[in-house]
Amino acid sequence: MGITRRHVLAGCVGVCGLAIVGGGAVAVVTAPAPGAALLSTRELLIVRALAEVMFPADPFPIDGVEAGVPEEVDRILSDMLAPLHANGFRAILHLLEWGTAASRGTPFSQLSVDLRREVLATWADPEVFTRRVADDAFRLVLGMAYFQHPRVLEHMGWSLGCVGRGEG
Repeated sequence: MGITRRHVLAGCVGVCGLAIVGGGAVAVVTAPAPGAALLSTRELLIVRALAEVMFPADPFPIDGVEAGVPEEVDRILSDMLAPLHANGFRAILHLLEWGTAASRGTPFSQLSVDLRREVLATWADPEVFTRRVADDAFRLVLGMAYFQHPRVLEHMGWSLGCVGRGEG
């Protein structure tokens, strides 16, 4: 049985519900880390753990941590997203951290890189739609943070300069 529109709708409602309820709770109980605009120390640690797994240095010249993914995610969430969506993303970070602790006995951020890869592979499984949507959110936001770094862009052959039409 494939994924139907009903599955998609149910998944979106579930993720939105989690974002609203969890996001409100996260916003109330966590303060930004020193030097951060929005993310707490724990949330930056979770993003760092995600960045280590999602963006190893090979084939790119720098890894996700060296590219400043945790700090850039903090900026993206605080500057680009509405508070409801930013807090929903934060709630999903906590769900990853503490859901992994419940299922594996150790929070996500404290697992080895190999075990974190296993957890993310589970989250990417399309059979559990809401979990996969949360995984897609991680990939989208962390991808925005990583792939905007000048060294990564340069490695891919992208130029950040404006190119005019020239004279004539």
